[in-house]
Amino acid sequence: MSSHNNQFYSSDVWIRGSAKAKAKQLWYEVAKDKRSSHFPGTLDLAKIFLYPMSTTTGQRGDAMKTDWTGTRKKLIHSVGVTGQVKFVPANKHYSGIFQGSDYGIIRLSSAAKPTKSGQPLAPGMGLKFFRDGMDSSNLVSMFSLDGQQGEWDFFAHDFWTIV
Repeated sequence: MSSHNNQFYSSDVWIRGSAKAKAKQLWYEVAKDKRSSHFPGTLDLAKIFLYPMSTTTGQRGDAMKTDWTGTRKKLIHSVGVTGQVKFVPANKHYSGIFQGSDYGIIRLSSAAKPTKSGQPLAPGMGLKFFRDGMDSSNLVSMFSLDGQQGEWDFFAHDFWTIV
């Protein structure tokens, strides 16, 4: 994210902004980088133990945390596709992450590089819904940490927030 630094995306000014403005700015940052990432090697993957997992959904703001290791790297689910979403409920009985969720970003990815004879597809999903005057609401989910044995349909199984 070049036009602002990570601290800006965690600032009071950013969080107090409108959902529409935050969604527009963050989508601009996401969409301008067309490069694909890569699945990490074994040595890189060992770094996962340096990062607390609680920062995935529990941190303030909308940027990867920066600490003594630099900006946190995506070591699992590192290759994926991203798009803009809006939640349209079938009825009016929604709250929490889905309340007022007109502006959102979805990311679909596999936890590791799937292969035909080894690592199964392990689909996962991240959702971020921007909210007016407050922090965004985030959710991560997947079917199983073990992946889907013999199944290549990304949406073959229900996703869960606790796996």
